[in-house]
Amino acid sequence: MLSVIIPSFKEGKIIDVSVSQIIDQLNNALEYEIIIIDDNSNDGTLEKVKAISISNPNVHIYLNPKEKGFGNSIKEGIKRAKGEFVCIFMADQSDDPKDIIRYFEYMNSGLFDCVFGDRWTKDQNVKNYPKFKFFLNRFGNKLISKIFSVNYTDVTNSFKMYKKDVLMDLFPIVSNHFSITIEIPLKLIYRGYKFKVITNSWRNNEHSVSNLNLWNVLFTYSLILIYCRIEKYFINHKSNNN
Repeated sequence: MLSVIIPSFKEGKIIDVSVSQIIDQLNNALEYEIIIIDDNSNDGTLEKVKAISISNPNVHIYLNPKEKGFGNSIKEGIKRAKGEFVCIFMADQSDDPKDIIRYFEYMNSGLFDCVFGDRWTKDQNVKNYPKFKFFLNRFGNKLISKIFSVNYTDVTNSFKMYKKDVLMDLFPIVSNHFSITIEIPLKLIYRGYKFKVITNSWRNNEHSVSNLNLWNVLFTYSLILIYCRIEKYFINHKSNNN
């Protein structure tokens, strides 16, 4: 079974459409559940998802009692997931639900522990990406790739799929916010898990609500990178001693 985890925060304008599009792709294709972890939205997100869950028992919604952050929502979703595979999917329609099936086919082959989406391959299909964000994204991802010597240059892309037991092996996961998008894949890569990188479609959604502060993001990302670098050092040191 596949568990699709959707962290949400004030996505009331589009959450019902997003979930319905995923259902359309997965119905009759595979066994699935959709887990929405809402970060205490007050814009009708909860009510819209509850309406969908009444007609589709595969849809579950859980509410954080207070704002805990993107990363905490993902961790909560991972712990609640019942599927063999877990997919992280954004609520804002930036990712294409059709790609979920492509990810699943690679995972179901048994050859990989995780599938990573890459928005910047030669076959890219990226729409409406603001130039400033584009520059920060490409510079930051290439820098991370170089620092950690990993053959993957879209680490911050949240749209990924994993084996559930592999994710559980990563706990404790320390990120509480968007920095979880780099902590999880970096841990997986330097711990030696097998991953597949495939192109995924992406478009900037102007209606999505974001309360991110650039300097806070840079600060938290930097802390997580330092944490991952230290953990990588000790893993390599332990391996060399053995």
